Amino acid sequence: MKPFLFLILLVFLTLPVLAQKKLSEIDLRVNGIGSGTSYSTVVKKLGKPLRSEKERFAADSACSGEAETHLTLFYSGLKITLLGDGRGRNPDVYSIEVTSKRWLASGVSVGANVKDVVAKFGEPNSKADISGETVLYYVTKENLGRVNFYFRNNKLVRVAMTETLC
Repeated sequence: MKPFLFLILLVFLTLPVLAQKKLSEIDLRVNGIGSGTSYSTVVKKLGKPLRSEKERFAADSACSGEAETHLTLFYSGLKITLLGDGRGRNPDVYSIEVTSKRWLASGVSVGANVKDVVAKFGEPNSKADISGETVLYYVTKENLGRVNFYFRNNKLVRVAMTETLC
């Protein structure tokens, strides 16, 4: 009787682990730039941006609890946001948005279809239809954020990667 109870208990305790789905992770890169890439590397690889915006947050309004600077660089069809300390030092990429065919997002470009994206990255973790767009949801490497692919009429119109800051 004891071995039977042990076997039942063992099966019962391992079911939740077996039922967990491994999330589809993407280390999104555009021209070699991805999460954690430094400002100097971004400018070396992409050149001077068309424009930039800097936003500073005091410690009491920043999610990290420390003063932060967010620097957004705008290129034609590409927006990259970096996070630095309160004085704007040591900014690193935490967000990328691609809206032009000009930029390859880990081998996929705007205009690709859903089948192309799924073939490249595997099945999404989830999928939704929102305001005429189909969105495929993935997570970043080590599940530190999200990577979303937005489609209209089965054509990729936007790729967005954002690390979770808090």
